[in-house]
Amino acid sequence: MRLLPTMKEENDFPKPFLLDEEANEFKLVSISSYLKKIWGFLLQQSTMLWHNIKSGIKNTVSCIFRKYPVNLPFIKILKIFILVFLLFSLVSILLLLKEKGIGKIYPFGNNVATSVVLVKGDNTETIPKDLTATVLLEAKESEPFCEAMKNCFDTAVNKFESEPRIVKENAKMILKCNGTRKEFVSGKGENYIEVFWVDGQTYYTVKEANSQVYAARLGRQPLNLGSLLKVYQQLVSLEGSEELQQCLNKTIEKFPKEPHAVQDNAVLQVSCGESNVTFHSGAGENEINVYKVMQGEIVFNVKAKGWAWWARLFRRN
Repeated sequence: MRLLPTMKEENDFPKPFLLDEEANEFKLVSISSYLKKIWGFLLQQSTMLWHNIKSGIKNTVSCIFRKYPVNLPFIKILKIFILVFLLFSLVSILLLLKEKGIGKIYPFGNNVATSVVLVKGDNTETIPKDLTATVLLEAKESEPFCEAMKNCFDTAVNKFESEPRIVKENAKMILKCNGTRKEFVSGKGENYIEVFWVDGQTYYTVKEANSQVYAARLGRQPLNLGSLLKVYQQLVSLEGSEELQQCLNKTIEKFPKEPHAVQDNAVLQVSCGESNVTFHSGAGENEINVYKVMQGEIVFNVKAKGWAWWARLFRRN
């Protein structure tokens, strides 16, 4: 009697059986026993297969050497030649890879060139440039054409050119447009200028270092009581010149008492504390000067013309 492993399906589930050829029947075996038998069978077959392969290789090599006998020194020389050839090939491949630039990714030596990876939207310059109108124009020309960048640089150049000298020589400008941040510095960079692009509009803002800079940047202000109060309050918040504050306070007191013919058509110049602030209304035909004399008195002097002169005369009377 000979038993062979097989599988039989009952109720759509395969189960391991042993086939008894003499009795012509299946005998159910446990799964663990079945797996052991199958594993033993496969191991036996693989061992026999490896033995046949090894015997075939040995017989083939023996036949070759019987047909073409060679001496031992020649075999040694052949081995050395093969080793030298392989070594030379390996070195050549490494040199070729390095020459093609792959060595930057897989470094084979110390002389590996470093590269800078630029992240999109992060074009930040770590070293600030000199802050001058010329440098701003050069920076504009070096940038790829972009409407936002062009408008930002145009605004920066035009506004910076109109700044007083006290600002130009001591400022830091930060330009932020289209994902690019550039920095320009002059002097100690104490006055902070920011140029940025938002919703299709370019904005130029300045944070003055002190009240002297603020007064210098005022330029020509509208001449009315609201404008006078705004400038005065700003100087107070910046702890500006007390002398200039006193002159502005005197102006706020005297100006509303002038006739409308003067208020609506005049140039008012406040010159106190080494600062000059100018206010303007209408055609500026009438002149108002506010200053402090040596004795400490604040003078509010009006030079009216035409109908404004008569209006002031009738008002005094």
